[in-house]
Amino acid sequence: MPEPATRPARIGRAVSGRVLPVAALAALVVYAVAVPWWAGPQTADFSQALRGPGPAHWFGTDHSGHDLFVRAAEGLRVSLAIALACAVTATVLGVAVGAAAASAGGRVDMLLMRVTDGVNALPHLLLGVVVVALYPGSPWAVIASISLTHWPQVARIVRAEMLSVRSAEYVEAAYLWGSTRRAVLLRHLLPAALPQAAVGLVMLLPHAVWHESTLSFLGLGLPPDEASLGTLLEVARGDVFTGAWWTLAAPAGVLVATTLATAGSSGVLGPGPRRARGPGVRRGTAAVPGTAAPGAIARDVPAAESPEPAVRVRGLTLRLPTDDGRLVHAATGVDLDLHAGRLTALVGESGCGKSTLASALCGLLPQGTRSAGSVRIAGREVPAADERAWRGLHGRVVGLAGQAGAATFTPVRRLGPQLAEVAASLGAPTPVPELLARVGLEGSAADKYPHELSGGMAARAVLAAALAGDPAVLVADEPTAGLDPDLAGQVLRLLRGAADRGTAVLVITHDLQALDTAGAADAVAVMYAGRIVEHGPAERVLTAPEHPYTGALLAALPGRGLRPLPGLPPELTDPPGEGSFAERWGGTDVAGR
Repeated sequence: MPEPATRPARIGRAVSGRVLPVAALAALVVYAVAVPWWAGPQTADFSQALRGPGPAHWFGTDHSGHDLFVRAAEGLRVSLAIALACAVTATVLGVAVGAAAASAGGRVDMLLMRVTDGVNALPHLLLGVVVVALYPGSPWAVIASISLTHWPQVARIVRAEMLSVRSAEYVEAAYLWGSTRRAVLLRHLLPAALPQAAVGLVMLLPHAVWHESTLSFLGLGLPPDEASLGTLLEVARGDVFTGAWWTLAAPAGVLVATTLATAGSSGVLGPGPRRARGPGVRRGTAAVPGTAAPGAIARDVPAAESPEPAVRVRGLTLRLPTDDGRLVHAATGVDLDLHAGRLTALVGESGCGKSTLASALCGLLPQGTRSAGSVRIAGREVPAADERAWRGLHGRVVGLAGQAGAATFTPVRRLGPQLAEVAASLGAPTPVPELLARVGLEGSAADKYPHELSGGMAARAVLAAALAGDPAVLVADEPTAGLDPDLAGQVLRLLRGAADRGTAVLVITHDLQALDTAGAADAVAVMYAGRIVEHGPAERVLTAPEHPYTGALLAALPGRGLRPLPGLPPELTDPPGEGSFAERWGGTDVAGR
């Protein structure tokens, strides 16, 4: 069998392919630093001029008698120093422009990208010649000419990476849990983009070396007495015609070797495979740490005595934008009340609009959404599609426990520091161990990375973050998705406990079996085709439904043996025909999630 023999060979080739460029680059750097130090200052010795390569002079000598082995090392040292300064400066400029464009968005993004396009369209060498001609022989002019023309590539890479990360679930959760734009930029966006910027910096190094060498070769860069690869090439032009080919081959060979080693190292030093990211929706504006929650509801007021519901929705109609510019209905005429100290379950099949309603109650509707009706939260009227109106509500008045589980947290950091940041952003004094204990997690969970959490642990960790700011309203979107019945029951009982402490809890789920088994809900609202078709006490809705659609959902539960409830219309008990349930019962086209 050839596989055992060929597999080690393939592994060896892969390892050598990754190590060899880095080793070559390291050797070149040692050569550029150590050889001039070991040889000491060189003086002209015309008696040794234009001697070919040999044991005494490995690379030969130039027309002044300088040893080209040492002279090429000196030139490489100068060229690498200038190239590194150029690459760092250009990378810093690119990161600043890309981060500003991705963070600000809108007109600022458009303006910065047009400036980037304009600079990128200019002939780099021609612009460099103009800049260097103003300050001939100045290393700073060479650095400026290269830096000011090579930052657009880094800016585009950083902007694209940040825009991609900005829609990740953990970034959306950070905004909902009270993080400011600056905190999200420093904690999530920049760390994700910096590895890409590092690759750009490494790739700029050989380009900057060639650029400096070209300017010096044209006599516009460093002065001839300053050794760089470019000046050595420029001086060698006349010597080649006399047959002294080695005066050109030595610096040219070092230049090519440096380029190949640096380009090969960029693939090794670059970031690994990109993480899969879940889809996101447009975020709301982050709350400002330290501000009081407007309209906060007292936890010691029983639900029956509360002057008004914690959430009051009346006639809410939502039309969401599509990729082709159309608007489709996602919710129509929704009426819903959520009371402090009560758990309301919103149930329905997938795609009926439950998560869209959750986004409306958290200020996370996509840009361009058209809304009608009213949403009143904690005594404050809030337009559903107005992002700015939700300022100060996230995390303190309204908390969201999303359905992404472990993807809600930054994947490269441990759970404990992330929960501590959530609590700090919300001005909550609750320590991390207490947050974990509140949702039934041991203190050791704080030392785990998100991917090390089981499904049930991830769901409870998300719940701990959502409750860190002690919100008046908690929206849990599919908290039992992917969990076995026992874990689903545990999560629902945790949500029941949050309601018992005075929070108005909305649980969005299509898992009626878990809801029926746990018995955690006070009220159940049934959503179908973007409408609330039934709403009432949980005991009544789950045992004696009034709407045919609710009866059909309950009849399909395994715990009921898949037997129809008494009184269901024949259409719901017969085998399905060509028409859908929506067609039979007057549903409309919706774009629910």
